[in-house]
Amino acid sequence: MSEKINYVTTLTPEIIEKAEKELSEDDHLRTQSVLALREWAKKQPHLESMPLDAQFLLKYLRGCKFSMEKTKKKLDMTLTLRTALPEYFGDWDPMTPENQLVLSMGGILPLPGYDHLGRKVVVNRPGVNNPAKCKFEDVQRVGFMLNEIMADEDEQMFITGLVVLIDMANFTMGHMTAMPMAAMKKLMPCWEDASPIRPKSLNYIHTSSIFNTINNMMSSLMNDKIKQRMRVHGDDMESLYKEIPKSILPTDYGGDNVSLDEITAYWKKKCEDRRDFLITQSKIKSDESKRPGRPKTSDELFGIEGSFRKLNVD
Repeated sequence: MSEKINYVTTLTPEIIEKAEKELSEDDHLRTQSVLALREWAKKQPHLESMPLDAQFLLKYLRGCKFSMEKTKKKLDMTLTLRTALPEYFGDWDPMTPENQLVLSMGGILPLPGYDHLGRKVVVNRPGVNNPAKCKFEDVQRVGFMLNEIMADEDEQMFITGLVVLIDMANFTMGHMTAMPMAAMKKLMPCWEDASPIRPKSLNYIHTSSIFNTINNMMSSLMNDKIKQRMRVHGDDMESLYKEIPKSILPTDYGGDNVSLDEITAYWKKKCEDRRDFLITQSKIKSDESKRPGRPKTSDELFGIEGSFRKLNVD
């Protein structure tokens, strides 16, 4: 039966067991769900560019705990946002000067390996990006590019989830003013309403007095579930180690993993090596001229009236 969807797992027996226990996943559910999504997609003319391979569809099914309606909404939203936000989802060539600059700074870095609970850990260092040299949109675009590669190469993450470490060192008022509220508002639905990755915790370290301002701004945009998963450790590394063990943290944070510089070089090269993949992925978006009913416009998606909470994209 599983041959019909052409799926070969990369998961360990332990993670397969976790998927069975937490997502009720088995061969039958997996096969039926993928086949059902393919049938649905064929009836969505505006989603023609959406991949229909099992690997791609399973990311969303697992992220939505195999709820078919949630998965359809999330897939539609993913492609809709990619059309509505070309500043984040266009120009995915890692060799452009803008993308090269951001990649060399290492502001967003998925760490090698997993933590003690099998979760993927990503370090975000907003303070390393020079706001005089690179725009907020450039930094976020590269973040989405890295995320795309990580999602393509890491099946486990969609079962175990993601942990984010946000290092606020060297974050200044200059960084703050370079983050327009309108851009932040557009960013939130990309993670909350479109991404199949489930964030398990957000951990802030090296927070300065400016952190309260940015935290208030971010909190006003976050949903309640994400807010409840926030942890502020400040400079208390022992507190951090309780949430993210030393075994996966870079040496820069007193951990046993490789250094941040080495991880930066690794991801820069990885993006360059997968240039063709990234350029191809950036073409996965909705064709609003073919959407049944009314096309989704930016005004509707991001305007004061058109909040995502009220959107019906099924």
